[in-house]
Amino acid sequence: MKEGKTSLFRTVLSMMISPREAIRSTIDETRWYLALIVSGAAFALFFLQTGLDMYKTGQRGMIYVIQSAGTGFLYGAIAIPIISAAAWILLKAAKGRKPLIWTVTSFCLSYSGALIYGILGVIASLVLGWKTSLAFGIGGILWAIGPMMFTAREVTGGKIVLSVPIATVFAGLVLLSWSVWGGM
Repeated sequence: MKEGKTSLFRTVLSMMISPREAIRSTIDETRWYLALIVSGAAFALFFLQTGLDMYKTGQRGMIYVIQSAGTGFLYGAIAIPIISAAAWILLKAAKGRKPLIWTVTSFCLSYSGALIYGILGVIASLVLGWKTSLAFGIGGILWAIGPMMFTAREVTGGKIVLSVPIATVFAGLVLLSWSVWGGM
């Protein structure tokens, strides 16, 4: 971000509360690597919740819980940008007008809501003993669909035809890969 501009914390909250406004006003000033940290942290907390849930039911040990958090961070910081780049290629074919780095930054920041849900989920898991990966983890991932649709629409200059399917497929890939990890 540029000096004196919107903080990352404010960008995260804005992406959760008003993604259209955040995408239009703060994405250009957000450093791409901070977006990777947001996405990485969101998935670290999501996968951590999965590990904790499995630990609480006796299905896995504490090593799995730690591995889950690490895998989640790598997933959010590496896999999400790669999938975002694939979405950008499709959007570019539809006369997309935004650069790759803008699109990846926006898609990664779409997981701002998942980050907040993840924080709340881990707190509920540790303090209240709840199993939280379904309610808080998946809820956060589904929350990201809206910002992804706004991102896709912004890249294509307002074309809705591709935004909904791309956001839906993207979210589906994320949930499918999470279920594969949880089933390992």
